[in-house]
Amino acid sequence: MKIENLEKYRCPLSGEKLVLDKSSKIEDNKVVEGILLAVKANKKYFIREGCVDFITPEQEIKGAAFARQYYSEIAKTYDENVHITFELYKENELDIRNRMINLLELKSNFKVLEVSAGTGQDSQIIASKLNKEGGLWLLDISPDMLAYNMQKLKNVTNTSTEYVVASACAIPFSDNSFDALYCFAGVGHFPDIAKGLSEMARVVKAGGKVVFSEKNVPEWLRETEYGKVCINNNPMFADPVPLKYIPVEARNVGVRWINGNVHYVFDYTVGEGEPQGNFDMEIPGERGGSFNSRYYGKLEGVSKETKKKAIQAQKLSGKSMHKWLDEIISKEAEILINRGK
Repeated sequence: MKIENLEKYRCPLSGEKLVLDKSSKIEDNKVVEGILLAVKANKKYFIREGCVDFITPEQEIKGAAFARQYYSEIAKTYDENVHITFELYKENELDIRNRMINLLELKSNFKVLEVSAGTGQDSQIIASKLNKEGGLWLLDISPDMLAYNMQKLKNVTNTSTEYVVASACAIPFSDNSFDALYCFAGVGHFPDIAKGLSEMARVVKAGGKVVFSEKNVPEWLRETEYGKVCINNNPMFADPVPLKYIPVEARNVGVRWINGNVHYVFDYTVGEGEPQGNFDMEIPGERGGSFNSRYYGKLEGVSKETKKKAIQAQKLSGKSMHKWLDEIISKEAEILINRGK
């Protein structure tokens, strides 16, 4: 971990900034071994061989333990077998990976976070697109998977790399820390998908891109033999697409199915808060009013007979229904209010 990057990190439990313990070993402006302290939360996070481990007992109870154990068991053989994920569907692995990474619209000076980075198959491609002004942070819940990633990227010199063991549901970085975020085949293992997707948006700057993918047989293929065979092999193919968990900050959201049409890919640009509309704009026509007046100005309604009379009177007035009613109600209300005074 570079000393200069310390300001990006935060406690995944309390959100507070972290302090580097004085006993930490520093070489060439990098923390090789050491401890990050969260004073308020009274937590210690250990740095070993430059990699920070943020997984706490609390997170393991909430679901991290299963993922850590699962990926620890398959880490040694992951690279040997990952090609099957593409060959099963008669796809070219490099082509699929590049298509997803291209959605990030990377610039060479970008600071990029890869969530569920695994053994580094995509990490190598992303790193090749960055320069010394940029940087790649690699996050995974499994230290065993990251160990292979570190070995694979050890000769990368064109850009900097940093490794973090953490849960995607509690990303240990400050808001707006990155220009882009990428996650391939990790969402399905998040213990809290809504929280994970929210965290991914939180750490990306406004205007930055988020791209994530997971296995899924789409609805139109569920009753085909092809779809049934996939789901029979792995029930995760039947998991719902997390549309309802896409954060409100997402703009220009795209979703497509690739890799044999059984992996969805979401990409979106991060915005600030929920979208804002010009909802006070007057709408032409007999109804008139605005989106806001139609939403916030609702009253209890009138009888059918009164409504018919109101429509006739409104047409004779030459005004929109909104303007005619607004003037009458406002005038009558002021009379009663003034009498009450």
